[in-house]
Amino acid sequence: MRVLTVLSGVAVLLVTLAYGHLLHHYFVNTSAEAAQNPVFWLSFSFGVGVGIFSFIGGAMLLRRGR
Repeated sequence: MRVLTVLSGVAVLLVTLAYGHLLHHYFVNTSAEAAQNPVFWLSFSFGVGVGIFSFIGGAMLLRRGR
């Protein structure tokens, strides 16, 4: 069970890294008009929040695996 917990934690951290990469591309490739739209910032901040919680979840899985 410990091995499964550690592998799950590593998998979650790798998916979080890929998710952060996608958010970076979403932010960099947005147009100037979209960057001034409050809906863009609301969705982007929601995405950052999801990424933060995902990172915390992966770290907690790794700590529980010890």
